[in-house]
Amino acid sequence: MANAGENMWPWSAKNRKEYLSLYSFNPKTRAYVIEISLDDYSELFNGWDASPLKRKELEPELLDYFEGAALEIPLREKVEICLHLPGGLRDAEKEAKSATAILQNMRVQLLLTDRKLGEIYRKAATYAVISLLLLAVAYAWPGRAGLQLFTKLITEGVFIGGWWFLYEAFSMLFFVGHDVRRERSVFLRYLDSPIYFREISE
Repeated sequence: MANAGENMWPWSAKNRKEYLSLYSFNPKTRAYVIEISLDDYSELFNGWDASPLKRKELEPELLDYFEGAALEIPLREKVEICLHLPGGLRDAEKEAKSATAILQNMRVQLLLTDRKLGEIYRKAATYAVISLLLLAVAYAWPGRAGLQLFTKLITEGVFIGGWWFLYEAFSMLFFVGHDVRRERSVFLRYLDSPIYFREISE
């Protein structure tokens, strides 16, 4: 198993071993396996959601686990989801609907992150426009004899406001936006990831 992933990791052997100890590696598909042990299919979903199985909302803690696991595994690596069930409980129809529900939840999360990004871009654009307007006013502010102190205070205030809005625009784009884009890439990767079930005894 270690040899199968030998050329996948550009960092140290120590870090590679740490990741391999946390997640199984499928040498056939060259993907890391995110494994979940279940007592029943219902454990996948929010118990308060009365929707049909394939439309149910994932258990919030499970969704957090999926997101955390995907962030621990470098985004350039492939992942798989393996759900373990006790022997004798497997049901092909429930498995198909459960897999569909998991993917649907990932699509919903992807839609939510897209909305977050849209809001971030709108705010950043608004802040940038306000910044340019304030800086333009500050540079063009006319000096008047006898009002030097007053005009200086006003000008400095407008300058500070302009630079503050410009900083906020860059912060939204490059800091807040970076986190949301990374979150989006997590759910986007799951949409291309296989989901399968196995008996615990296997």
